Amino acid sequence: MMDRRPRLTDVARVAGVSRATASRAMNGAYGVSDDVRQRVRDVADRLGFEPHGVARALATGRVSAGGRERVEVLVVDPDPHALSAKPFYGRVLTGAMRALSGQDLALELKLVTAPPAQDPDPPFGRVLINMPLLPGAAYARRGRTIALGETAPGIPFVSPDNDGGGHQAAVHLVATGRRRVGAVFGPATPCALERRTGFLRVMTAAQQAVTVADGDFTRRTAYAATQELLARVPTLDAVFAACDVTAMGVLQALREAGRRVPDDVAVVGFDGSTLAEAADLSSVYQPVEEQAAAAVRRLLDPSLPSPGRLPTALTVRGSS
Repeated sequence: MMDRRPRLTDVARVAGVSRATASRAMNGAYGVSDDVRQRVRDVADRLGFEPHGVARALATGRVSAGGRERVEVLVVDPDPHALSAKPFYGRVLTGAMRALSGQDLALELKLVTAPPAQDPDPPFGRVLINMPLLPGAAYARRGRTIALGETAPGIPFVSPDNDGGGHQAAVHLVATGRRRVGAVFGPATPCALERRTGFLRVMTAAQQAVTVADGDFTRRTAYAATQELLARVPTLDAVFAACDVTAMGVLQALREAGRRVPDDVAVVGFDGSTLAEAADLSSVYQPVEEQAAAAVRRLLDPSLPSPGRLPTALTVRGSS
């Protein structure tokens, strides 16, 4: 019997696979056979590894129990594979479930491609993710509501220090002597725009130009964006990726172009997810589980102060 909470490394050891394979199996990523994925998840279940429940939630898009009041996690994301491809959402559910432990409330995850115009069945409480800055929307006016990331005026939010995280990534690249820097930023959401602002502020102060490509937090778009950066600046020696999923596309494009990481090109991501650990990726860690738990606690007790912003921290690994 373990005297501590099981870790992903424990699951990998018992399942007889590498930690990277266990991570891909738990997150539903490509490159893992159905047999291995099932074996890893069975081991995780047997050991009581907490994200196993999240993995099942991501597979179905719903965590709930019939007949009870519910807390809804409303995600706006145009990527049809978002729930399985982006570890961020699994981490959100992990934190939310921790905060709901012992409460007679169901947890429901809803993925939509655009903000809903109507709200016919408002839940007890709602956590908004990737919600654009739209004041007075129906889904924000009814019930208890909080956002992960700043959104419409008057809606409380909890967010990482995205600006500070972008700042940390830029300082690291400048300090390590990178001079031909590119960046694959994210969509026009508050968190992505804040990361962009923090990164570019440092580069401007260092009088260093940055070659920019827009992304959407997906691997496929980041792959194409990196090819574009290399075509524009063949001697590129660093790339900032606005999230870890984006960084996976960056790394793939660099590898296919014959560019060595970090010898030729340094890469820094943002999230600090299991993807970063598996890929030995330098990444700005954001405490997603803590953000989600703080958001749910605020829904349960609106008298609590708005959680505001939580600190981020750059973890330097082999990619830079």
